[in-house]
Amino acid sequence: MNRQQLLTVLSFLLIFALLYFGCDTKSQEQQALEKSRAQNIELVNITKAKQDALKSLSGTARAQIIQLEEQLSNASIDEDKLEYLKSLASIWYQEGEALISSDYAFKIAELDNSEEAWSIAGTSYAIAAQREQEERFKKYAAQKSRASLENAISINPQNVDHKVNLALSYVEAPSEENPMKGILMLLDLNKEYPDNTTVLLQLGRLAIQTNQLDKAKARLISALEINPDLVQAHCLLYEVYTAQGNVPMAEQEKTLCDKK
Repeated sequence: MNRQQLLTVLSFLLIFALLYFGCDTKSQEQQALEKSRAQNIELVNITKAKQDALKSLSGTARAQIIQLEEQLSNASIDEDKLEYLKSLASIWYQEGEALISSDYAFKIAELDNSEEAWSIAGTSYAIAAQREQEERFKKYAAQKSRASLENAISINPQNVDHKVNLALSYVEAPSEENPMKGILMLLDLNKEYPDNTTVLLQLGRLAIQTNQLDKAKARLISALEINPDLVQAHCLLYEVYTAQGNVPMAEQEKTLCDKK
């Protein structure tokens, strides 16, 4: 091998090494998110949480759950499994265990693999994230909610409600790496779907929470121009005018809000 060939080979090896070892194909944000997900999933043992919660239930509820779990383990037909899972999700929710109920909703979605089932799992986990007091359970529920909603979106990318709910999951439980992600997602949705009243309502609600009252009013009035019968917009406008001290407009909006 002559000198020129040797230099060519060495150059190729150097470029290969830089590409392979020096350039990570995943963004830092994605790496941090995956690491955070893995850590929180490790911290939450849902089976243990279920066992601990079962001990505190009333005798009737405990007996129902034990019986349904046995029937579920013996079931061989998917339709039967779905019915048992739905019953278990319902009982756990009635007993105030939203996170455990959500776990069954997730299992239903895995079995059914429908847009509706994934959406229900996503919103169930979102409720659990709001109700849980312990931070690790909050993060776990938020991450499972997002995973479920992403599955619903993959089945039906045209359903804006799933995208709104996904954005709200980041608003309610902000990512440490990107705390503004939820707001930015909603703003992007507003650009893509300017006539979607759900997006406008959520942006209006968030503007109220951050005391951006003029911006909230503009969003809500825009929503009412699209749909004059949108009662929720009147209720939020009542909050805006009350905070601004505009008593006549507040009373007018309250009257319209009370019609719901």
